[in-house]
Amino acid sequence: MKIPGVKALTFDVGGTVFDWRGAIETEVQRISDEQQAGADARQIATDWRVRMFEELERVKSGELLRMNADVLHRHVLDEVLDNHDSLKLSVLERDELNQAWHRMKTWDGSVDAIHKLRETYTTTVLTVLSLSIAVDCSKLNGLSWDGIMSGEFMDHYKKDPEAYQQGAKLLGHQPNEVMMVATHAADLMGAKNAGLKTAYIHVEEEWIDVFPTPEPIHPLSEFDVSAHSWAELVEKLT
Repeated sequence: MKIPGVKALTFDVGGTVFDWRGAIETEVQRISDEQQAGADARQIATDWRVRMFEELERVKSGELLRMNADVLHRHVLDEVLDNHDSLKLSVLERDELNQAWHRMKTWDGSVDAIHKLRETYTTTVLTVLSLSIAVDCSKLNGLSWDGIMSGEFMDHYKKDPEAYQQGAKLLGHQPNEVMMVATHAADLMGAKNAGLKTAYIHVEEEWIDVFPTPEPIHPLSEFDVSAHSWAELVEKLT
């Protein structure tokens, strides 16, 4: 059933809607196979994403100049490849590899579910990814939104509470009129602490121990809605 008072949904997309790991691992594995390098594509993908988020924290603290996710991804790629030196890539090849983040596929069932939810709610993106990544990956997958909010244009990045609150304000709503949808519990707790409603969507393939603790890191009862499939999410929200 429709959640009383909720007028808009805003989605995390990296991992929740888009399969970042599949896109990056596939591209790294292709390069490794061509070079017969025997590189660990899974570890390279993991290290690349983790280092991006670590550097994003330095941007948020003011230690680094403000830069978007494309620049951050490219900024840390040299370090990641230095640590996995079986792969030999020129500067141009590294630039091309960085574009793999613009070719992420959606999880099965997510596009139809989001389009169904758009019939009931204003449905948007709230992401730390660049606008161009969100636009390119949405277009690649035939995914339509009512709007895309990227941290690169906002005053704060998630998981700062001001990021969620500014997202709600940009939509013309109070925080409690907006529901954050994500598969990452830490993202949802950030939204909850900022006054938003929260919906957890379980994405099994994203449920890998990338960070210090596996997902979810909070009981699902912490959230207003929890669903184990995209179909169940639609059922619970409409």
